[in-house]
Amino acid sequence: MKISDYQFEKICAIDPQREPLTGSMIVIYPQSAYKNTKNIPLNKYGKGPYCKFKISNSHKSCGVYAITVDASPVYIGECINLSKRYNMGYGNISPRNCFRWGQETNCRINNLIYDAALLGKRIELWFYPTLDYKMVEQNLRNFLKPDWNKV
Repeated sequence: MKISDYQFEKICAIDPQREPLTGSMIVIYPQSAYKNTKNIPLNKYGKGPYCKFKISNSHKSCGVYAITVDASPVYIGECINLSKRYNMGYGNISPRNCFRWGQETNCRINNLIYDAALLGKRIELWFYPTLDYKMVEQNLRNFLKPDWNKV
């Protein structure tokens, strides 16, 4: 997929985990597993619901990724290790990330993926390997103004 001047390669479909018998998406609320002894409030996106998904661990490159919904780019991000970014970030929400000072972006993007999957949308992950990932990400965010990126 060509996005602006950059040729992205398709990594995979993002398909949240489903119940084996019913095929319905597994819904998680990880914040309930956090021992919140200090009564820290949830962050802006900490309520959920969330889903779980993963990509192959073979994508350890740095670069820029794009999430598409029904073939339209909705989110542009950059990473040092794509597999780690998805498998330990967006695809598996840590209980503490649901609270203030947690990773709000992980919660927000996972919830948006959950909502799109619930509507039966086709969600895909694309990648452009580059060492200039910060510059490329900024160029694409300025050019596309994707719906899921906070501006």
